[in-house]
Amino acid sequence: MAIMSKQTITWSAGSPLPAYANKTTVAAIISHHVFPISRRTIENWPLIARRPNRENVYNVEDALSLAKAKLEQSPSYKQAGL
Repeated sequence: MAIMSKQTITWSAGSPLPAYANKTTVAAIISHHVFPISRRTIENWPLIARRPNRENVYNVEDALSLAKAKLEQSPSYKQAGL
């Protein structure tokens, strides 16, 4: 049985972006800069995970690029106001 550690957000708005971050931090960065996303969604994206210290970390620039591409490819429509 694997022991799951509780991941914390290691970035705050206004701070420089880290090169690599855990999935919770990547989700917070994408939610701040692009669109709301949960940390569990990051697991399903085709990102390369690295395990330098038995914890997955992801390249933040790659994740942001993918999020921006997904936003550009998403359907858009004009909402009618009542």
